[in-house]
Amino acid sequence: MYNSTDKFSVMIDGGNSANHVLAYNHALAEKGVRKPKYCIVTHWHWDHTFGMHALDMETIACCKTNEELHRMSLWDWNDEAMKQRLISGEEIDFADEHIRAEYSKLEDIKVVPATITFNSKLVIDCGNITCECIHLSSAHSDDSVIIYIPEEKVIFIGDIYNDDFYNNHHRDLKKTEKLYQELSRIDFDIAVAGHSKPVRKGDILNFLSKFL
Repeated sequence: MYNSTDKFSVMIDGGNSANHVLAYNHALAEKGVRKPKYCIVTHWHWDHTFGMHALDMETIACCKTNEELHRMSLWDWNDEAMKQRLISGEEIDFADEHIRAEYSKLEDIKVVPATITFNSKLVIDCGNITCECIHLSSAHSDDSVIIYIPEEKVIFIGDIYNDDFYNNHHRDLKKTEKLYQELSRIDFDIAVAGHSKPVRKGDILNFLSKFL
């Protein structure tokens, strides 16, 4: 995802591989727009972060996200090591299957931490707009971050509304209720999700309210 300002541009999430980053940069070049200065990561899952090593820019993540990225950066990436992580429960079948589909050579996988971190909130002055990186509650992943653009009343939410893929799709109802309350207090019109079309504030709140 891409957000352009009068000072510089911002990329949302780092993609799942170097090939993904290459395709992203090609799309920017085709549209004649500049490359981003920063990449802001919404959470640690592989499909949002495994392309970070191929980015020619500063990367920004919540401290909790960076802890997970550092942990994965120490992993071996080969067939046996990945099978062992499935046995130990460190990895899940869904992610393992899709990682193998993306990477014909597992040794090409490289996980790197972000270069800039924050705890609960980071505000980036982009000139004509502001990017507010805010850590919120989420049943999907404890490190989930939204990027709020108050001037445009838009938020980028990653997968924050989803259930926990790493815990048999369990949904923590307390975390979901807290997320509902947090999003209710933010003045936005449109939410841009990681894997679906943008939705209106009322739609995402109605979705979350089904679990309350």
